[in-house]
Amino acid sequence: MADGPLAGVRVLDLTAVISGPFCTMLLGDLGADVIKIEPPEGEPMRNIGRPMKNGVSAPFLNFNRNKRGIVVDMKKDQARDVVRRLGVRADVMVENYRPGVADRLGVGYGDMRRVNPKIIYCSVSGFGPKGRLTNAPAYDPVIQGYSGMATIQAGKDGHPTSVRMALADKVAGLTAALSITSALHAARNRGVGQYIRVPMLDAMIAFIANDTFYGYTFLPENEFKDRVPRSAGLDPFQTKDGWITLAPFTDAQYERLCAAVDHPEWWADGPQDRLERVRAVLRNLGQLLKQHESSHWLSLLADVDVPCGPVHNYDTLVNDEEIIANEIFRSYEYPPAGTVRTVSPAPRFSETPTKIWRMPPKLGEHTSEVLRELGFDAQELEDLRAAKVIN
Repeated sequence: MADGPLAGVRVLDLTAVISGPFCTMLLGDLGADVIKIEPPEGEPMRNIGRPMKNGVSAPFLNFNRNKRGIVVDMKKDQARDVVRRLGVRADVMVENYRPGVADRLGVGYGDMRRVNPKIIYCSVSGFGPKGRLTNAPAYDPVIQGYSGMATIQAGKDGHPTSVRMALADKVAGLTAALSITSALHAARNRGVGQYIRVPMLDAMIAFIANDTFYGYTFLPENEFKDRVPRSAGLDPFQTKDGWITLAPFTDAQYERLCAAVDHPEWWADGPQDRLERVRAVLRNLGQLLKQHESSHWLSLLADVDVPCGPVHNYDTLVNDEEIIANEIFRSYEYPPAGTVRTVSPAPRFSETPTKIWRMPPKLGEHTSEVLRELGFDAQELEDLRAAKVIN
């Protein structure tokens, strides 16, 4: 049983791929009873996710723990009645269809609100409710480009570069999960449900702009937009045997850093302009750090309390002593794939702990269980199976 902070909350999950499943997985990590509704063939990540082992998709596993799974064929007329009956006893419903699809299927916000006025209904879409792109399809790379993220990641050659992960999808999922938990609080205090729209583009810009937007904060922006430098200290530094990161921020940290590497003059006697002084220190460090191994520098800088760390790949990350001590990765058995590894839920609650309490569901694994709990009798289940509405 779940004992997280959302224990007792029931979520209907009509999402697929990453943005929606990530949102509902986070709600499941917090203890919500998430009911994942899939078509008879399963959602795309079951079938196109790579790598696969014995027919099990790693991407599906990584975004769908802590859920129960049922199959409902939304193309059948009776399906909308099944989902609406599920909605009567649900607290939350999440979908990431293209805008308008849920309404055409008869399970849009208006449909669900009629059967449950207190339901919190969240739609994750690519673009906002206004403008020519409202109904346009959007996957993660489109939003990374449109939001400016790819340009922010450009190197010295100015070539836009996408972050090599589904960043926009996950940011939208995080935003949706936060919005839903906030709406649950409002529903408890005010007794009303509501409709939440989370456009991926809006979520991504809200996520990236605060610390990349400085030059456009003051209006008119022409005076400042070219005067905000890129941080030269965010990229890793090469050492004799690998790479490390350094993140000094205050003058005191720069002073201690330079003293620790036996070059106090880099800071004390550097250019009067602070920005130029920082740049000079970092250029000098770029050459000096290549002379010794990463462990040497990390130990030296840790002793003087300068923020620093190793640059891991997954081979080294999963074996790092800090990662192991904090159980950031865990393993479990998942037939027929065998032993699989997953990342643990991040929040650490003292009284209502998050945990992995349900394995990712097999296709349709809980259809009968869930529908019986919600009042469907044996004859109804038989009739729905005969009509191929459920599996």
